[in-house]
Amino acid sequence: MAAPSLYATHLPPDSIRLLRISSDGETCAGVLQEFPITRLPYFAAVSWCWTSRRNAPSRIFVCNGHEISVPSHLHDLFHALTPAGVPASTTIWVDAISINQKDTLEKNVHIPRMREIYGKAHRVTVWLGVGTEDSRLAMDAERVEALRGQLSGVPGYGAHADLLRYGLPGPEDPMWQAVGRLCDRDWFYRTWVVQEVALARRIEVLCGGQWLGWDDLVGLVSELVRTGSSVLCRANGQASRSRPNAFRVLLDLAFTRTMHRDGGCPTDYVLRMVRLKEVTKPIDKVYGLLGLLDDGLKGAIRIDYSKYEDEYWMVYLDVAKYMASGDRSFWLLSMSSSTERPEKLPSWCPNLNSTIPEILDFSSQQWSAGIIRGESHASSISTSPDSPHIRVSGFVIDAVQAVVRLGQPAPAADEQGEPNPDSVKADFLENNSTCSMLCQKAYNDADESISAYSRTLIVNTWADGSPVMPSQQDRISQAYRDTIAYLKTGEPAAADRDEDLDLEQREQVMHQYLRQLGWWGQRPFFTTKDKRIGRGPASMRAGDALCVFYGAGPVFVLRRSDGDLYELIGDAYLHGCMDLEALPPGARGQDQDFVLS
Repeated sequence: MAAPSLYATHLPPDSIRLLRISSDGETCAGVLQEFPITRLPYFAAVSWCWTSRRNAPSRIFVCNGHEISVPSHLHDLFHALTPAGVPASTTIWVDAISINQKDTLEKNVHIPRMREIYGKAHRVTVWLGVGTEDSRLAMDAERVEALRGQLSGVPGYGAHADLLRYGLPGPEDPMWQAVGRLCDRDWFYRTWVVQEVALARRIEVLCGGQWLGWDDLVGLVSELVRTGSSVLCRANGQASRSRPNAFRVLLDLAFTRTMHRDGGCPTDYVLRMVRLKEVTKPIDKVYGLLGLLDDGLKGAIRIDYSKYEDEYWMVYLDVAKYMASGDRSFWLLSMSSSTERPEKLPSWCPNLNSTIPEILDFSSQQWSAGIIRGESHASSISTSPDSPHIRVSGFVIDAVQAVVRLGQPAPAADEQGEPNPDSVKADFLENNSTCSMLCQKAYNDADESISAYSRTLIVNTWADGSPVMPSQQDRISQAYRDTIAYLKTGEPAAADRDEDLDLEQREQVMHQYLRQLGWWGQRPFFTTKDKRIGRGPASMRAGDALCVFYGAGPVFVLRRSDGDLYELIGDAYLHGCMDLEALPPGARGQDQDFVLS
C-alpha cells in the first residue's frame, strides 16, 4: 500500500495519524502527521470500500514527498475532496494510510481503537465512489427531499401502484432505479461499515463530487420501503443473488446506529448482522466489529493478524465460547448451521464467514420447547477453557425418519425483482405432494393432517413472529389450499371454508402464507419414527436425533460422531412439541448431558 519510508517512526498507542490533503486547483498531495488522541484537530474519518467492482489499477499519490501506490478508488476520493479549479485542503483519517498496513504490531494495537477514532471524528465521510449518470440523480439533495415528501403522502404499503394520484414520478422515471443502484454499491455490504456508521457523530455521503446527508438517504429509503415503492427501484440483474436486499441493508445500518446511540447494540444482533456482510479477510468478521463489542468480549478475543489471519476460526471460537457462557436463549446454537465450515471449527460454533447463512434460524421464534416456568433445570451452556466442546442438558424426544427438500414456491418476483422460472414452482408442487402424503401417513384424520401440515410449512407462526392460535388454525388450512390452487392455476381455491374472511381478505392471507413459504424454503420437511412432522436444517438426514435442550426455544438436531460426542446439525420445528409445559410426561426422553463437538 505505502512505501516504508512514509512511516519514519512506530505509531505510539496513544496517537493516531491524520492525512491533510491539499490542492492548488490542479494537483493534490498529502501530508501525514501524528497527533495525540487527546489533542486532535478537526478531521473527518473516511468509511470506504477497499475493493471495488471496477477493479481499476492502483494510482500514484504523493504524501510527505514520497510517491506511494494507493487503490484507484481511494485516489478518486482524494480528488473528490479537493475539486479541480479551486485551491482546497481537508484533514482525514483513512485506514489505508493512517495505519501502516505492513506493520502487524501496529495493526494489532490500533485496529481495536476504532471506537475512539470514529467517535472523535467531527464527521464520518462515506465514500461511495465515482459519479455516474444514475448517481447524479440519486445524490441530488433537492430531488431526494422532493421524492421523500411525495412518498410521505402515500397512506400505506401498495398504494404506490397509483403513482400519479400521489404526485409521484411515473414508473419509467430514471430516479427510481438511480436510487436502487446507488444503494447497491459495494460499500453497503462491507463488514467494517457497521461500526463506522454506528460510532459516527455525523455522517455525510459522498459520491463523485456530490454530498448527501445520511439521514436524508435513510429517510428516502424508509419511505420507499414503507410504501412498497422500492419495487420500482430494482433493475433486473441489479445485484447478485448472494447479496441481501440493498434497502434492507441500509435500514439495518440505520437501526444499528440508533441502537448504539440509545445505549448499545446487543452482541447477538451485531453477530447476526455481520453474517450478511462481506470482507476480504475472514478474521475481520470479528476485528471489524471491535468498536461495538463490550469490554469483556473484547478482552476474550485474541488480536493478532500474524497468527490468526489464516486460523481465523480460532477467533470465532473465542467469541462463541464467551457468548455461550451467558447464553440463555440458545441463539448461538441456532446460528451454527452453515454449508461451508473451516475443518477445525466445532459444529456448535457459528461460521461468521458464511456470507449468506444456510437457512434462516429459529432463534427469534416464540417457542418454549425446552422451557418450563418454575423448573430448576439448568438453562445454560457449559464450556471449558481447555476444550472446544460444550455440554448441554436435555433429552432425546424423537428421531428423523424421512427428509424431503421442498424448495421455494416462488411464483412471483423475488427480493431483487427477478421472476423465478416455472420449473422452480413445478418442483415445489411435486415435492409438496410427496410431503403431504407422508403427513397423511402420520395422521389418521384427513382434517387433522392438513391442519398440522399447513401450519408446519410455516412453522406455526405468522409473518410478524406471533404464533398461530387455535382459533386461527382453519384460516391457515384455507390459506394452504388457496396457495396450492394459486400455484397451479393462478387463482385461489374455489371452496371457501373460512366464513370469517371475504375473498379479498383470503387473498391477503394467501399471499402472506406464500411469502412465508419462501422464507423457510431452504428448510426441509421431515417425518419422525414416532409419526411427527417438522422442518429442520438443510443437512439433516434420516437417523438424526431430535433433542430438547432445557432453556431453549427450538428443538435441535444432533448426530452422534465419536463415542459420546454429538455433532450439532441445526435447530428445528417439531410440530406439537414446541411447548414443554404442554408435552405429555411420557413424551419426554431420559435426561442426559449432550457433549457437542
